[in-house]
Amino acid sequence: MSQDRPQAEREFTAYFFDTDAGGVVHNLAYLRWVEAVRTDLAEKLGWGIGEMIGGDHGCPVLTKTEAEYLKPARLGDRVKVVSRLGEVGKVRFVVESEVVGQGGEIFCRTRQELASVVLATGKPRPLREDWRKFQA
Repeated sequence: MSQDRPQAEREFTAYFFDTDAGGVVHNLAYLRWVEAVRTDLAEKLGWGIGEMIGGDHGCPVLTKTEAEYLKPARLGDRVKVVSRLGEVGKVRFVVESEVVGQGGEIFCRTRQELASVVLATGKPRPLREDWRKFQA
């Protein structure tokens, strides 16, 4: 992940509802953690949740997720999710995330593509003006 891009991070603890009967974190738990931090990143960059739903700038809609599960996190593990803004286009953008353990081990990496869409019509909408400064 590029270090010079805007980022957000948050810590989580793997609770019982995040794991299977063997105490291993479900793949869906990683995606839920990543979504929370991806939303934090959008808010940090001025695109708040309330505006996503009812604003004129459209809503970021997930179009693709790639996940690489490198090592299983387990019940009780404390993890940090770090999400960074990647490529930014006219309508689409990428967020790259890592789920990292306290010892620095990477449990999971994701790359997610999103598009700005007007929810009422389902039609693409150009990204917010203030996000265009991140275009390559």
